[in-house]
Amino acid sequence: MQIQEHLMAGCRRLAAKGLLQSSSDSFSLLIPGECGMLFVSGLLNWRDICESDLRSISFDAPDNQSKLHAAVYSARSDVGAIALSSPRGARLLAGFGGVLPTLFDEQARHIGTPSRPVDCSSSVSFEKLCKKFSRQGNAAISGTQLLCLGMTCERVLFNSELFEKCAQAYVIARASGYKIGRIPWWVRLIANRRLIKDQRNAALSYQKGLIPENIGGY
Repeated sequence: MQIQEHLMAGCRRLAAKGLLQSSSDSFSLLIPGECGMLFVSGLLNWRDICESDLRSISFDAPDNQSKLHAAVYSARSDVGAIALSSPRGARLLAGFGGVLPTLFDEQARHIGTPSRPVDCSSSVSFEKLCKKFSRQGNAAISGTQLLCLGMTCERVLFNSELFEKCAQAYVIARASGYKIGRIPWWVRLIANRRLIKDQRNAALSYQKGLIPENIGGY
């Protein structure tokens, strides 16, 4: 399957699950071996995406819509896909400060260290994004949107869906007023180490102009 088909299939999948639903949302895939990405944004109905909606953009000349994606790719050599979406859980989480604590082992394994909200305005800088994502985190709230990173197209889809499930569970738990437990530190440590190993392997693959393979779970 070509990169264009991967991107369109990914957008349709997130749209069907209620994540991509706004014209301010965006999705991109890194073009292996090139300093650029395949990018799409501004759609009113993401399920109707077609190849003519896609744009090939160089990291050296991004526009305002793609500037954030270009900065993230420049900051994280392991990232091969980025989704900026508007799921319900992200909007609700923004009302609770925008930070999702690590509550589940799968969350620690694939999303990594919780990130504080990021600025997706046109003034976003490489330095700010490097600082925000320097600890291998793969998701953060931006306003009322979810910025999600992945080593591959399939991984960014999985991470977006996983974050949404965790965010909704956390918001419901917070609203109940009961104490919220977190997974043990040693579980987080093991999970994060395995995530870092995957990310290192992904970065090496992209340096060779290849799409990473065998990015598995536990």
